[in-house]
Amino acid sequence: MSASSLQTILVICEGATEETFVSQILAPAFYPLGKNLITQTINTSSKQKGGALTYDRVKNHLLKTLKGNNKPVVTTLIDLYGLDTDFPGYSKPGQLTLDQRLQNLNRAFQQDIIQAAGCRPEQFLPYIQPYEFEALLFSDITILTEHNSAWKRSASALESILQNVDSPEHINDRPETKPAALLDFHLKNPGFSKTLDGIPIAEKITLTQIRSKCAYFNQWLIDLEAIFPFRPQPV
Repeated sequence: MSASSLQTILVICEGATEETFVSQILAPAFYPLGKNLITQTINTSSKQKGGALTYDRVKNHLLKTLKGNNKPVVTTLIDLYGLDTDFPGYSKPGQLTLDQRLQNLNRAFQQDIIQAAGCRPEQFLPYIQPYEFEALLFSDITILTEHNSAWKRSASALESILQNVDSPEHINDRPETKPAALLDFHLKNPGFSKTLDGIPIAEKITLTQIRSKCAYFNQWLIDLEAIFPFRPQPV
């Protein structure tokens, strides 16, 4: 199957690790489905990409992309933790259930971009990951802690965290108890590094296992799998 015959889906990523995750783990799974997942991060300064994703930056980037000549299907992989409060549909933690927060955010986000870009609804499918990428690594604590022999002693402590939540994606978003903070606290000598350890661990866990444990993430992939090839209407 040639790349030119594939349907392009552009994934706007939170940062470099998410970009690598899509390129190395998601894209190969979508290639046999006739879909080519390509990634972008957003310029946040003249020298930096990713992070500090204000809604204005995200919206401007999406509008330029959706109004461009290629008109790909566009989606996002952005963390709910630390999300800019200017995102449409935003609500503070604790005001609504996780389900309600995500439904409101994704619905309002999609409506705002579609209206501003004048594009068809199927061209933009937003996704906001609860609460951050690192939650996906809690899908298999054994594999996570076996990544480094020094981490095995922390397996029971990390397992106990999962026993108190509905799923890895429900590990909460307070600064001291968000998934990344918990990994930093429990995984020592050497410490956990998102950029160095995140992708190898996710590969070992496997996409299938992550999907089985993370329902919001899984539904996003189901929605991407269901997208039919988009053909722009003649002008």
